[in-house]
Amino acid sequence: MRPPLQRYAELLLEWNRSINLTAARTLEQFEAQVRDADALLALSWDGIRRVIDIGSGGGLPAVPLALTLPQVQFTLLEANARKCAFLEHVAGTLELRNVAVLAGRAEELGHQPSVREQFDRAISRAAAPAPVLLELALPFVTTGGDLIAEVSSVDPHRLEQAARLLGGGAPRLERPVAGGTALLVVQKLGPTPAEFPRRPGLPNRRPLA
Repeated sequence: MRPPLQRYAELLLEWNRSINLTAARTLEQFEAQVRDADALLALSWDGIRRVIDIGSGGGLPAVPLALTLPQVQFTLLEANARKCAFLEHVAGTLELRNVAVLAGRAEELGHQPSVREQFDRAISRAAAPAPVLLELALPFVTTGGDLIAEVSSVDPHRLEQAARLLGGGAPRLERPVAGGTALLVVQKLGPTPAEFPRRPGLPNRRPLA
């Protein structure tokens, strides 16, 4: 494991004793989670300059990706203040100049002009069920960009109507990753209607699919 990634693992496991950042409790479990980031790396990153990580939590997969892709600017969106403090600490300790932390809820921040439809790619690791994640993430993605999220097993055809309502194309599943999950990929074909995302909590209570 490269020294910066090793240091990140140490910080994550240390802080994880007091803040629930990740299910990983050992270095071996952490390495298994990093392999999920490797699955993302295997996809094309041509033309990707700005990426937002929805519900970043402990920084997976964004931090390992930022270490590998210094030319890409990563914005780590997280609603929990203590998790944001950890992410800020990691970015400062590892001197990750291509990482910024954005504190707040996706339902609210998704309407701010400074970040709405400003990213080439949105990523996420099990931050929400797939139908909810579509509504939280796609408003941040510019037309021509995409959403790539690690999700539990899901029928992509059941998500198609919701994705199109939000400006996306037909969802598809890419290469399986650890733990029986897969990568959900949705292209952004057009602008997201202004009413999305809906107010906080509503996407979870009344998902579009």
